[in-house]
Amino acid sequence: MSRLDGIIRLRKWELDEKRRVLATLLGERDDIVAAIEALDEEISQQSRHTDLEVSSFALGAFLEGARVRQSQLAVMLEQKDEEVVEHQEVVAEGFRELKTFEIAQSRELSRLAAEEAKQEQSAFDELGIQNHAREEALVDPKYLKMRKA
Repeated sequence: MSRLDGIIRLRKWELDEKRRVLATLLGERDDIVAAIEALDEEISQQSRHTDLEVSSFALGAFLEGARVRQSQLAVMLEQKDEEVVEHQEVVAEGFRELKTFEIAQSRELSRLAAEEAKQEQSAFDELGIQNHAREEALVDPKYLKMRKA
């Protein structure tokens, strides 16, 4: 287990939490947009039903209230859009931090693998040198005389 595994796991969890918050904000924004669309639909429905005398007076009051509500919803939507943009930047920063640690871990693992391969190659080289020396000793006449004596 790499020493960066715990940090990476923590950063992933933090990033997931930031994404959940962003998803919640986007859901709230969608709710505001849906409320605006519903209000627009209600206005168009009420405007079609102007056949009664009383409804013209009521329609004026309704339209005035609807305009106020529309402006409130527009302000809420603008604020929510700003929140979403800010939190998207937070998520992007969290992702950059996570990626930094993942790259560092990848480099550490590559370095360790290269070091292990180098040690393994050194061991194989040493075995090769020893085997070669043994073979030379078996066929070299000088060593043959030493063994017979």
